[in-house]
Amino acid sequence: MNLGLQDKNVIIMGGTSGVGLKTAEMFIEEGANVAVCGRDQERMDSAYNHLRKIAEHKDIYAGMCDVTKEEDVIAFVENSARHLGGINILVNAAGRSFMGHFFQINNEQWNEQIQLKYFSIIYAVRAVHPYMVSSEGGRIININATLAKEPEPHMAATAATRAGLLNLSKTLSHELATDNILVNSVSLGLIRTEQWERRRKQNAPEADPEKWYKDIAHKRNIPLKRVGEAEEVASVIVFLASERSSYVSGSTVEVAGGLGKSV
Repeated sequence: MNLGLQDKNVIIMGGTSGVGLKTAEMFIEEGANVAVCGRDQERMDSAYNHLRKIAEHKDIYAGMCDVTKEEDVIAFVENSARHLGGINILVNAAGRSFMGHFFQINNEQWNEQIQLKYFSIIYAVRAVHPYMVSSEGGRIININATLAKEPEPHMAATAATRAGLLNLSKTLSHELATDNILVNSVSLGLIRTEQWERRRKQNAPEADPEKWYKDIAHKRNIPLKRVGEAEEVASVIVFLASERSSYVSGSTVEVAGGLGKSV
């Protein structure tokens, strides 16, 4: 199936590892030009070199950026647009979970989650909007989590800010429709990424990885009885960014193996 992504310019906020990096790979495979960013120089260099090897003749750009700082986001977006020749697609993939019950979370930690899960998206959308308007349209995909609809007590700050992002995404889909910019969300369940690998190595370094993930899936009551893989998320993101999803906006696609009971 031709997704119509050949020569499209994609910017991925937080594309140096996990779902973001796998998404960058898939966009490149579809013929798109890609820009990624991160805060860790070593990880960013590694991601760039990895993408460069598979990119052949496509344009690749990587830049340092703290997505919670507006000036960093503006600079990265401008540099990406200059290098790639514009911006057609934005994927907001930066983020990490924070564990803690309500009374365990201090103001600084709340603010960190609000900045990371909320304002980073606001900054990025503001920055890419003029480029998408000049291209007569675009796609914005916000990576979210099933926590947005089904909060867990031990993740109070992350769940609350995820819910806010879900609401914001719907609002943006309405407001940006007149500019032919489609906005959608992808909500993740338990996905096997570097973050979960760190938890596994910290909590059960001697355990067999496959058995450990299988046990986690069982404890979480995931109907498909397994955790998800990064490429399974990336496939959905790439589809939502494609011409094949031209009448999909304001939607949330759950990639969670059937996890959750919300409708």
